[in-house]
Amino acid sequence: MIKKAYTLVELIFVIVIIGILSGVGFYSFKPHYLQNDYDFVKLKLNTVRYEGLNYDKRISSLGNVDYSIGCIAKDDLLSADGTIDKQYKAHAKLTLNPNEDTLCFDTMGRLYNGTDNNKSTLHSRLQQNLIIQLQYNNEENNITIDYLSGYLR
Repeated sequence: MIKKAYTLVELIFVIVIIGILSGVGFYSFKPHYLQNDYDFVKLKLNTVRYEGLNYDKRISSLGNVDYSIGCIAKDDLLSADGTIDKQYKAHAKLTLNPNEDTLCFDTMGRLYNGTDNNKSTLHSRLQQNLIIQLQYNNEENNITIDYLSGYLR
């Protein structure tokens, strides 16, 4: 007798294997919200830092000095405003230690708070590293900004 079709047991076995593989694949490809927010904040900080490195606020001969260049508000760190992807939705909770409302970088990469209207004067310079903590679903990721060099790690 020649077999011309699959049996019902063989078909059920194949369906079970496909179901197991799709279940494993579904949970292994879930989005990593914390890592995405970490990368987003780090990218925004690097962008602001490079703007600060390229713009010298001390040169008053330029006329109108834009003190907002090289500065970012705490609320804007997870905001998609001003970025290419305007639909980005942040999921993590962000805290700064020490708690600062504005972060500014000067032409040497040093870190300042915005207490002097973002002019980056000596009295607004931070004297310790800044730690940005991102939390999501009992997981945590930190970004440390060196106060002397502005280097992010």
